[in-house]
Amino acid sequence: MTLGARSSSSVTEQKRPSEAAFTWLRSLRFRVAAGLAVSTALVIGLATYLEYAQFEQTIEEQLLEAGRMTARAVSDDLELREPSWIPNELARRLHEFIDSTSDVHSISVIMGTAGAAAIFATTAELPPDDTLEVGRRAIGSRDMAWGTRHGLLRSLAVPLMRGNQQYGTVVVSVSFATLDRLRDTGRSLAIRTTVFSWLALFVLVELLIRSYLLRPIGLIRTTMAAAGEGQMSIRAPVLRRDELGAIAEGLNQMLLQIETFQDSLKQRVTEATDALVVRNRELSATYQKMFQLRDQLERVRQLAAVGETAAVVAHQVGTPLNLVSGHIQVLVEQCGPDSPMAQRLHTADTQVRRVIAALKGLLARARPSSVREPVDVVALLRQLCSLVEPALETGRVVLDVDWQDVPAVDVNALQLELALLNLISNALDAMPSGGRLTVSVRASASHVMIEIGDTGQGMAPDRLDTIFDPWVTTKSEDAGNGIGLSITRDVVTDHGGSVRVRSAPGVGSVFTVELPFGTRASRS
Repeated sequence: MTLGARSSSSVTEQKRPSEAAFTWLRSLRFRVAAGLAVSTALVIGLATYLEYAQFEQTIEEQLLEAGRMTARAVSDDLELREPSWIPNELARRLHEFIDSTSDVHSISVIMGTAGAAAIFATTAELPPDDTLEVGRRAIGSRDMAWGTRHGLLRSLAVPLMRGNQQYGTVVVSVSFATLDRLRDTGRSLAIRTTVFSWLALFVLVELLIRSYLLRPIGLIRTTMAAAGEGQMSIRAPVLRRDELGAIAEGLNQMLLQIETFQDSLKQRVTEATDALVVRNRELSATYQKMFQLRDQLERVRQLAAVGETAAVVAHQVGTPLNLVSGHIQVLVEQCGPDSPMAQRLHTADTQVRRVIAALKGLLARARPSSVREPVDVVALLRQLCSLVEPALETGRVVLDVDWQDVPAVDVNALQLELALLNLISNALDAMPSGGRLTVSVRASASHVMIEIGDTGQGMAPDRLDTIFDPWVTTKSEDAGNGIGLSITRDVVTDHGGSVRVRSAPGVGSVFTVELPFGTRASRS
């Protein structure tokens, strides 16, 4: 690791104070503990709230019932007394009812009709504002009437009857101060209970999480970090046989498989490296062989060119020299063998014959060796395909082979190898953008047929008749000299065979070589 990388790593690991201070808020332990505690506290708080709400409703109903019973009691008491009341004495009587019921704020007696009602006696210095209104409604309806709540008070009016005649109402104002105090106390208690429950549950859940979750998870994380650094032999402790224990066991099994796979991979890499070394040696030997074949092919081409040139020279010079030699012999016969002129003509004829012999010797030296032996054509083609394999990969050319078990042929192995290499090289040159090279071998009744085809540019029909002639080529001047196919034709015909081609522009070309059978040779 470089110094820059180490510095970058240390800077990354150092967090800002604000981030480090609140990292615990994003931790799993806090989220789980806080979530469970909040959920439980909310449930407790909601249950407490609902319970107090039910309790408040019950208390309110009890207060209203106490007010109603007080109003009934006062009404019954006044109906049993004489109607000649004195307001002060009636007020003192009403105070007795208030003293017996602490939740009653005031009691008022209203006399008159609904349109002309007035407060006759009351226990309050200032009766509630809706006292007359509730009393008038009770007088008008001749039944109990409730008023709306104003602050802490709510009024209830009960008609005063004597016989069937209504002469007033009793208005009782009920105080809800006790209920409000109870409500405030209940809410405060519910809040304190919720907060205390949350804190207690948070601490409890934190302890449980630390014992049952964080410690096993911490050990698993430590194991994973060590494995990430390359320590594949490390294993996570299995503390309990629960889900986290199953995770630890799964992690250990995975680490074991990775360790086994790593060892196997190292072994395979070693084997592949050794095989690659062997393959490189084979490729090196193949390249050396290919370079040798290229050199030999180039020498053959040069010799062929020299041979063609020598043949032309021998033909163009030898024929006139033969004619000159014939004329010299005629002149010798005319002059007589003993004449001085005949001696000179004889000397000239000798020199002409020496020139003809030199031309024949040049042709003999340019002609390739004709030593032949039984050759397995399939093995020869397999070797050639192996030689051009790098060129196939570089040129994006796919090789298709279809060779049968055929008899051996009596040929000069080097000449045939070079002739077939010419055909394969021409096929690759015809597919500069990639394509398909097909090589097939099959046997007829008396010949072995070798087909080498490509999916290249193809040739026009008018070029097929001259394609095997020397110096005829479809390539550019710097890509070929037109002697390769001529050499191939000469080699094949020299071995008693034939070579032909079929081609079409844009489709490709197929060269077919036929060689007569020689001594049969078996192939393994």
